[in-house]
Amino acid sequence: MGRVVLFDEHSRDLGPNVAARINANASEVTHKYFPDGEQYVRVTTKLNGDDVLYVTRLYPNQDQGLIRVMLLVDAVKGLGASRIGLFIPYMPYARQDRRFLEGEPVSINVLLNTLKNLGVDYLYVVDLHKPQSLNGFNGFINLKPFKLYAEALRGLGNPVVVSPDLGSLWRAQELANELGVEYDYLEKHRDRYTGEVSFTLRSINVKGKDIVIIDDIISTGGTIIGAANVLRGMGASSITVVATHCIMIGEAEAKLSRAVDKVYCSNSIPGKYSVFDVAQLLPL
Repeated sequence: MGRVVLFDEHSRDLGPNVAARINANASEVTHKYFPDGEQYVRVTTKLNGDDVLYVTRLYPNQDQGLIRVMLLVDAVKGLGASRIGLFIPYMPYARQDRRFLEGEPVSINVLLNTLKNLGVDYLYVVDLHKPQSLNGFNGFINLKPFKLYAEALRGLGNPVVVSPDLGSLWRAQELANELGVEYDYLEKHRDRYTGEVSFTLRSINVKGKDIVIIDDIISTGGTIIGAANVLRGMGASSITVVATHCIMIGEAEAKLSRAVDKVYCSNSIPGKYSVFDVAQLLPL
């Protein structure tokens, strides 16, 4: 039994890196669309009891990507693979991790249950929005990128790590621990009469400090830009942003470039700021 990495046109840059990382053979799968929009996949590699890891990206076109994964898993099982794993660095639908309003689905649970029921043996994701969403799914693993981030940030002179909200405070703590520096988060306040929003740091004075804002996702950039503006007003010397999944919708890139000094992202979603290779996070 050997190890085989399969990848598609959405992960041509990533699949070979993953194969090199785990010492596996790599092969591209055939993927196309029929005239009516339905998808076709085919695996031409002989598997014969191999342990197969399928590497793919599900953004953009998340829904099409999920159908592609379903078809691929069935194809691999039909070829007699002993195990089938997935490496999906950015997991879509992860932000709907509870029922915020009555009548809503828990979207991430729908996806994870679907993959498990398909017969997926193991899954690697990177910096899932809420890692505890994987609780109860044996073999489904959230890979943390903070050591990679720390290596790139060690040149900062006087850093403090800041989360833009309470939800990512644990990320700030993990990165700060890697760097051996302080961390904090911004607390949002809304005036009940005027509606005006203000922010305060819980405890740290950032005047003259090199601030590292960390979050899992940059979408429109609004949260990061708001945090950066507040921290500038508090006297921050420089502002670097580190985010794992940089979707960059609309004018997010242009707005960020005006608000912060540097932006670092992973290649979970390839783009202008992709400097971290998520393949390096996989266990050997």
